[in-house]
Amino acid sequence: MSKIFDNGWANRIIDVIKNYGELCCVVAGTMGRIAMMDNNVSNINILKERFVDWINKENFDLVISATHTTSVNRMLADIWHLSKKIKYPIIGIETNTHTVAYINEEIEDIAKKIANDLKFKLMKGIDFGNNYWIDGNKEYRKVLATEIGDWLLINGIIVGKVKSNDVIIVCENNNIIDIKGVEIKKHGIEKIGKIDLKNAKIDSISLLRDESNKRTYIPMVKKEKIAYIEHAGYNIFKFIEEGICCAVTIGDDTTAIVGDILERFDIPIIGIIDGDKDGLIKGEKLHPNSIILKVKSDDEFGRKIYEEIFNKRNIIDGNFNWIKERIYELLS
Repeated sequence: MSKIFDNGWANRIIDVIKNYGELCCVVAGTMGRIAMMDNNVSNINILKERFVDWINKENFDLVISATHTTSVNRMLADIWHLSKKIKYPIIGIETNTHTVAYINEEIEDIAKKIANDLKFKLMKGIDFGNNYWIDGNKEYRKVLATEIGDWLLINGIIVGKVKSNDVIIVCENNNIIDIKGVEIKKHGIEKIGKIDLKNAKIDSISLLRDESNKRTYIPMVKKEKIAYIEHAGYNIFKFIEEGICCAVTIGDDTTAIVGDILERFDIPIIGIIDGDKDGLIKGEKLHPNSIILKVKSDDEFGRKIYEEIFNKRNIIDGNFNWIKERIYELLS
């Protein structure tokens, strides 16, 4: 979602759609929210829950999902997934290929008007069929609209690199036993553990966000609180709202992503890495007081920090110098 803010299309689409009736704009997801802030887009509400959970409690006539992706199939798969989970008709707008798509026949006319106003082409959505099934003791889930070279993430954890357009996750007893069409990172699979395959959050991406020269800085009231963050920091804003003064981040990509976000809030990190960065973002910037520590295994040392310093809590009281000294003590 971040690219639609970075390329300026978000405001242009809003200017068109607002002519059709009362409009409620929302953004979901960490990187989309950051891109919206960086681009000073202020007329969009920020969701603090899953979009599907929020939308089904509200009262609307139509849902429009606007994205900028690498292929129209990603948008088509996205609106198909959403159409199975929400109670409203849905239109997809994809700004890279200049495409408007609709799922339900009854909204074809308004989809056509939107496409004409945007000067985009119009198409009917695709029925992707059944992408989840059970055979014996095994569960299967086909990942839609993957592209070779993508990173595959399950519940925010990188589990491998896509090497085929046909990707199928196989589970037995709620454990992933195979991912067909993917060069698997066993360490990622181990991190996930037990999984609800049918309802798991699965993403296929090349980057969370391209490098951008737009950046906002937001003053925050900080308390003497320290966060422990792993798994790419999907809940980073919960920690920011707690008023943390610093954070300990575990993992190369988590350190890059979370450190880059927290720098905007003048919050330093202590990043624990082991040199296996996958590169989910480009051009990250860290707070000048941040410290990066390279260890043999970031997961093992992170677990030690979590158990011995944080006492298995995600937030503890303290300040940057205090946590720095405690971590140095564990290293020695």
